[in-house]
Amino acid sequence: MMISKDSCKLIKIFYSHNILKIMLLSFIMANGVVSAQETDVQPQVTPSSVPVEAMIGNEYSTYQVVINKQIGSAYSKFSFYSMINYDMYYDDEIPDNYFIQSIFFYSITDRIGVGLGANSKPYEGTIPLVSLSYSIYTESIGLYIQPSYELNGSGLFELYNLFSWGPYNDKLIQPYFKVELYTSWGSEHSYSYSNLRLGIQYKIVRLGPAFNIGYFGKDFDSMTNWGGFINIKI
Repeated sequence: MMISKDSCKLIKIFYSHNILKIMLLSFIMANGVVSAQETDVQPQVTPSSVPVEAMIGNEYSTYQVVINKQIGSAYSKFSFYSMINYDMYYDDEIPDNYFIQSIFFYSITDRIGVGLGANSKPYEGTIPLVSLSYSIYTESIGLYIQPSYELNGSGLFELYNLFSWGPYNDKLIQPYFKVELYTSWGSEHSYSYSNLRLGIQYKIVRLGPAFNIGYFGKDFDSMTNWGGFINIKI
């Protein structure tokens, strides 16, 4: 699906200016909630579960695995982060796409880390990068903000934000919400996406409706994908 020039301009303004405001707002909101909850909470540790997600949509199916593990003890300053995305398009003329990001982090504080790693993409190959991360994890809220910069000639800058919420109580079935925002820029826009999940959670299983929208290249050509998702924590 193509978008008009006027819409393209609005999208460019959003991603080049307002996406940072949205991430800052999510940080302020989550930080305020966490501050109210932290009186009797131990220092945060990286989540031990590994979420595996599949989405089946009208344009393509997508699969995601996220690993975020401490190296050594639960309170080690070293951790390993990896996100694997794979998109399988139904149109034979559109090639399948994958993105693998792997980073070793050192924690400066409980919430802030610096890291070295690499991105792996089907056309560019493996590219080294440097990264920062800010994270908040409680029993009900997850917030992860990660800017990174690829160390090659094009110098691609990326900004990834994840916010998830699910209430923590004794009810058997809980609501679940997750939003992912990503944008990447070199000398011009490369790729951006927004992924929304809204459903229910039963023990380690989350499922419900899903919506993805991606923007490609300097002209912000767009593709939307409606469908359903299932997410399992292993």
